[in-house]
Amino acid sequence: MGVAMSVMTLNSCKMEVVVDPNFPSVGAVSQNATKAQLDALSIGQFSTARNGLGTYNQVVGVVGKELFNFNTTESRWFTELNGIRPIDNSAFYNTATTAFGLPVRQANITITACDNTTSVNDAQKSGYKGIANTFKGLAYLYMLNAQGKNGIRLNVEDPFNPSKPATYAESLAGIAKILDDGATQLDQAGAAFPMTLPTGFAGFNTPATFKRFNRAIAARVALYQGDYAKTATLLGQSFLATTGAINLNLGPVHTFNPSSPDIANPLLNSTSVRIVGNDKTWAAIGAGDRRAAKVAVQATPISYSAAGASYSSRFLANMYRDAAGSVPIIRNEELILIAAEVAAQTNNATEAVRNINLVRSANGVGNYAGATTQAALINAILNERFYSLWYEGHRWLDMRRLNRLGEIELPAAGMKVLENMERPVQEVNWDNRVVK
Repeated sequence: MGVAMSVMTLNSCKMEVVVDPNFPSVGAVSQNATKAQLDALSIGQFSTARNGLGTYNQVVGVVGKELFNFNTTESRWFTELNGIRPIDNSAFYNTATTAFGLPVRQANITITACDNTTSVNDAQKSGYKGIANTFKGLAYLYMLNAQGKNGIRLNVEDPFNPSKPATYAESLAGIAKILDDGATQLDQAGAAFPMTLPTGFAGFNTPATFKRFNRAIAARVALYQGDYAKTATLLGQSFLATTGAINLNLGPVHTFNPSSPDIANPLLNSTSVRIVGNDKTWAAIGAGDRRAAKVAVQATPISYSAAGASYSSRFLANMYRDAAGSVPIIRNEELILIAAEVAAQTNNATEAVRNINLVRSANGVGNYAGATTQAALINAILNERFYSLWYEGHRWLDMRRLNRLGEIELPAAGMKVLENMERPVQEVNWDNRVVK
């Protein structure tokens, strides 16, 4: 469900509220919403959560040099995101931040609607709210990942009076609080949700199992905070699975359908978009490693040139080939590698190696045989994360949170690694507005 009005914010101008005829009024659900309306809001939450996913995964991948977007119609994927030309805070790639404002707004509308209705019971309200806060926390995390030290606005319940951007640390703490609120609400939601969840959430479609998804995202946040004790606790509450026949792909997924009114998977290669992997890193993958199937080796390297810089790669993305194919949100493979990092950071080398080997074995690779110092294990985990989580939006963030951006290879002359995306022009204009 969309926002019922748009806001024009120009310097030294009054703000004008314009009714949007394409979307229903928020007022229609803000007071005594029906169960059908609440169901629609909640299911809409799953849909809006996918907004910007294609741009986000490609932006953070390009900036982190784990992949490149050889785009024949837009050279800025190669030039500006690789630091060859100055970044533009009004360009299309800022969707990596701005697209996640809608799921936050959707969540706020849902929570308000639940607070102001008598059409459902308290347990049902908690179910709707638990879903909303989980996706709200996830959307904010995507925003913060793109913005880095710029931080994010944690309070936009009143869209005409949003809070100032918090610091990076404050933003992570705020996201953790939103996810914790969602987890508490899920505990109060009873045995079943009041509506049927999308098929991508099979196995995570009750309040108790959905909470495990919530706690997995919270564990990712705690890892970013560098709070390893908290991360370990949250992993224990998540869907982490390390025994028996390990399913690395266990976890909820976003589903797509190219038939209207749904949308196609946004991460596909096309006639104008070719996603290629870092040639040097993919060439170094071990023999027999099943993760090599994430890229298709080309007989002739694919080349791209712009602004005097050029790059070639033999490795074309092969993960997403179906317009109706799903995209993971968070997987067991990531959780196992988080567990490995927690162990390494807390000097439990045996447990770190055990978790590394779980991932390696499941991917058809022999056991880790390197040094077991903390530094060596962190390097090994970063290497596993590169291949295991490729094109899932992690490499840049991993290197940034560990203060290792300077170690990222610059494969072409003139390239540099950006520390963060610029604050979008809409945000800048908002803070510079003069209301008369």
